[in-house]
Amino acid sequence: MKNLQNKNSNNSNQFLKDKKFSAIDFLFILFALFPLLPFGIKGAPVILLALFVISILKKKKKKFEYIYLINSTLYIIYFISIFYSDNSKNSLTLLETTLSLLIVPISFVLYSGIKLPNKTILKQEFIFKTFFIISSFVLSIFIFIISFEYGDYISTKIELRQFLSRLDSGFFWLKEHPIYLSIYLSISLLTIISLFKTSKRKIVLIVMGLFQFFILMLLSRKGVIISFLFTAVAFFLMIQKRKRIGLLFIVFFSVIASFFVFKYTPDTIKRFEEVFDVKSYNKIEKHSSTSIRYGVYKCALEKINESWVIGYGIGDVKSELLKCYEKKSKILVNQNLNSHNQYLGILLSVGLFGLLVFIIPLIINLRLFFINKDYFAFCLLLMFTFFMFFENILDRQNGVILFAFLLNFYTFKNYTLKKNE
Repeated sequence: MKNLQNKNSNNSNQFLKDKKFSAIDFLFILFALFPLLPFGIKGAPVILLALFVISILKKKKKKFEYIYLINSTLYIIYFISIFYSDNSKNSLTLLETTLSLLIVPISFVLYSGIKLPNKTILKQEFIFKTFFIISSFVLSIFIFIISFEYGDYISTKIELRQFLSRLDSGFFWLKEHPIYLSIYLSISLLTIISLFKTSKRKIVLIVMGLFQFFILMLLSRKGVIISFLFTAVAFFLMIQKRKRIGLLFIVFFSVIASFFVFKYTPDTIKRFEEVFDVKSYNKIEKHSSTSIRYGVYKCALEKINESWVIGYGIGDVKSELLKCYEKKSKILVNQNLNSHNQYLGILLSVGLFGLLVFIIPLIINLRLFFINKDYFAFCLLLMFTFFMFFENILDRQNGVILFAFLLNFYTFKNYTLKKNE
């Protein structure tokens, strides 16, 4: 396995030389362009992937690997919960939104019926990584252009609240919540770190990385920033043989990054200061995200305590939270927020049993990635598990599609490479 991982860079260089794309390669490019796809067609890559593997396997019978179905267990539990949900309309809507949790694992089960050489899988990974960095960089340029409508960074401070609201309401052909924009940039930055050591374009990667990091800080999503920084440092130290040099590089980068953050994104600092302000936990304020989250978490935990075994069913979670919001604050009622924590959301939907069904496959995959020394996949999944402490990323197709694809591809990659040893 170690030799296979070391050959990754050689396969990358070979790809740059031949530049030949198969149909499945174009599908990986389409998934990599996910940050730039309009909201209405974000589900297209999932549908095309399913159609592609079905069309290939019609030709003759294949032997499949069903291990990837462990990544669909949450969807199965969600489906079961509709039988004790009162709101069937909401249940069906959420089942439709999270359908990628079922379709993508099944697609990779079918894809496993095609015997692929290791170099093909590594090539597909490199294609995805390369185009995802490019698409995220283009996205960061679009965000930067829009930001000038709300300040010029020098004489006028960026009006952060209006700027973020604009991104959420729509810009160019895109319409994305800043949380998901930040997630795309975080994945891209982690990918840049994974390619940096073997790349011949280090200067290009540094420039793209610094610019995307600046935009990530500008978006000011505290949970995403913390999740990225923690996993990025962990990943960098995992792949850096000379730990002291690695630590010195991290310190140097932190000093440079801090300068730009304090100078050009002061509102980001203010949002972090909220966390340590006692007032954030005494009263719910409209413009204090920390106080709002604290109120949401209190309600979520109260409702979980009332039905912690099987939850309320996926269709009834919002109505149950709303009952609690009505007792706490009009601000929470008006915003009608979800639990803002995927784990609390799962507990509310399908209880402790459902949460275990979700967490166990994550642990299995983390162990597989770590044993195979695929530290990028390990840290990528780890970063997603941190994201879920701050956002219900599996309740919107923006998050669920990307999570389902990355989780299942890296399960497929590592399991197949291990089997082919």
